[in-house]
Amino acid sequence: MVYPQYKNKHAEAALFNPEDYVNWKKIKKSPVKKPTKYILIYYPKILKYFRKKFNSKKINYYRLITIHQYKDIGVVLMTGIGSPHATTVIEELIALGGKEFLNIGSAGGLQGFGVFLCDKAIRDEGTSYHYFPHSKYSYPNKNLTEKLKKSIKKQGLNFQQGTTWTIDAPYRETKTEVKHYKKQDVKTVEMEASALFSVAKLRKVKIAAAFVVSDILGEDKWDPQFNAKQVKQTLNKLMDAAVDCLLNA
Repeated sequence: MVYPQYKNKHAEAALFNPEDYVNWKKIKKSPVKKPTKYILIYYPKILKYFRKKFNSKKINYYRLITIHQYKDIGVVLMTGIGSPHATTVIEELIALGGKEFLNIGSAGGLQGFGVFLCDKAIRDEGTSYHYFPHSKYSYPNKNLTEKLKKSIKKQGLNFQQGTTWTIDAPYRETKTEVKHYKKQDVKTVEMEASALFSVAKLRKVKIAAAFVVSDILGEDKWDPQFNAKQVKQTLNKLMDAAVDCLLNA
């Protein structure tokens, strides 16, 4: 049976929506002016870099959402991983008035180390299929992706543009799949992009994504470099590019 179990459920109206939840939490009544642009990140050290450089203010709403605000930009550190967590966060940020999003983080590399700007994502996760019918790919916003590209270039970062493979199960990235996607010239593998792109499309907001490769998936060997100095420095530069992109978007 094709997933989800209930046929064509993506076309059905939800029982309750993110707006209902944030209204129940009474967040919208907060007197603080909320950002309309957000950077979603996954590493505490990137947040530390951002806070020190941009002197951001901290707005703590509840367990999933703490916003570190600089001008009209909010940085949110994901407290979990994977598509269900990421889509819950972006849904609630949209309900709070978010209009533009950048998804910035590390990824596994299928073609080598470096920086990769995402132009489409293979939907190998389950969340996006509750938003749209079956298709191989989901896509970021083209205009915002182009703006992010210009900002990455301004930072002097060498990068490639290409496809990411979004998967729910990191410990089931099989050798056969890795070989298959390498042949298709897929650049990276991560756990959130295709679902985030789907939510953004449904809610009619803009999103783009870029990744720094932190580990290489060879056909027979895994090479983790999460703590490498070059990876950390490049992630900081990618954060600078993200801020520049949203300040000028």
